[in-house]
Amino acid sequence: PAGTLLLGTISHPEIRALIPPKEVEACGEEGFLIRSVTTKAGSFTVITANSDAGVLYGVFALIRRMQTGEPVSGLSLVEKPAYQLRLLNHWDNLNGTVERGYAGRSIWWNREEDAATLTSQYKKYARANASVGINGTVLNNVNASPDALKPEYLRKFAAVADILRPYHIKVYMSVNFSSPAILGGLPHSDPLDPAVAEWWKKKVKEIYELIPDFGGFLVKANSEGQRGPQNYGRTHADGANMLAEALKPFNGVVMWRAFV
Repeated sequence: PAGTLLLGTISHPEIRALIPPKEVEACGEEGFLIRSVTTKAGSFTVITANSDAGVLYGVFALIRRMQTGEPVSGLSLVEKPAYQLRLLNHWDNLNGTVERGYAGRSIWWNREEDAATLTSQYKKYARANASVGINGTVLNNVNASPDALKPEYLRKFAAVADILRPYHIKVYMSVNFSSPAILGGLPHSDPLDPAVAEWWKKKVKEIYELIPDFGGFLVKANSEGQRGPQNYGRTHADGANMLAEALKPFNGVVMWRAFV
């Protein structure tokens, strides 16, 4: 019938019969194709992609056109993200305060609402951000407390990740570079010390056991009072690469933030 909306990845046989798969290849992993198609069976609006995430972004793109009064007939749109990592970085502290925050307390930490209320709010957050293509979020302040790596906080990260996952938003974490010494009881956090590197590897494994699609670490080092590899005569590369080695088996990312 006229006005039928057909959604799915290009692997679906009905969509492949309407859209040449070669055209969808140009969308990449998270892009999408929207096309108006007319056949003997009727008129269709097809939204397709190479992944579920791409289909989701395509649906939001069509809704956005409808809400802004743009034409939704005669469509032939192909979009592909210019950047693979599209993240928000919350400067939220574990006690619920927000550094440079001007809109109240943290939405993630030290909340008193019941689980159902929080889940509803987090779903709204996820839907709003997915609608503009956000695919990751850092839940804690880049001036990170080592406590973020404690089991009770890792469980919170995991709970949020479970809610955001259907919207293809990965959870990331800011970490304190001195965590091996502060939490692990090691004499220092020198990135070239094998014991330090091993501590991070074990901690990363612990995280991925809770959050299989964990995005990775954001690190602020050797700036504004934050300790880092330069405290041990090492370079920023030494510090970043040590963490990258821990995350590599899980395809995690290190985002290294420093003043230079």
